Amino acid sequence: MMKRLIAGLLDLFFPPLCVGCNHKLVQGETWVCTICLSSFPETNAHRLVDNLITNHFIGKVTIAYGFSLYKLRKKSHLEQLLFAMKYKNQPKIGQMLGQHYGQILHQVPMISSIDGIIAIPLHPKRLKERGYNQSDFFAKGLSIALKMPLYTACITRIRYTPSQTTKNKIERIANLKDAFKVIQPGVLAGKHLLLVDDILTTGATLTSCAHALLTAGVAQVSIATIAVVEA
Repeated sequence: MMKRLIAGLLDLFFPPLCVGCNHKLVQGETWVCTICLSSFPETNAHRLVDNLITNHFIGKVTIAYGFSLYKLRKKSHLEQLLFAMKYKNQPKIGQMLGQHYGQILHQVPMISSIDGIIAIPLHPKRLKERGYNQSDFFAKGLSIALKMPLYTACITRIRYTPSQTTKNKIERIANLKDAFKVIQPGVLAGKHLLLVDDILTTGATLTSCAHALLTAGVAQVSIATIAVVEA
């Protein structure tokens, strides 16, 4: 009774706000309001084998399928949401979006060929700085919704690379050369893995990680992200 009273008072004086638009959330909404969630521009990439995601990797690395939930535009409510997820200690936003996207992908025939999910790892130093890997949470949400194994501690980032945000496409590729190492190849060998990250920009990080997985004996790699930056 007392807990409910305290919670009610907190909601009265400090109402939960949408991370996207900053408006008050209503009952049943968490982190993001229904209006924002329904307004985020979807890619619908899961409807086509060849799409804007797979096109990112032509000539870089061979992937089976590519998926991304949203198109990311600068100074949008979606950008606000993903910034909070990544830098403001709200990683469970990623899990929520993973479960949401997983419910969509669950209906896609292509998904049935995938054996498990693996997230892009952070370097241990970066993980210590941030305290969490937002891609782990997105992967967990997908795993729950798709009822698919989540492989953890199988690949590591062995090079601490400076932030990619200020680098151009060529610099990003050079920055990530040989950045990943598979440490449990026997666990992953012969599998078709869904490699996940939060945002697809140039694809340099995902390309480097996919190369490492394929070189270590993974049969196929597909890719899924929360969003892809609009060109």
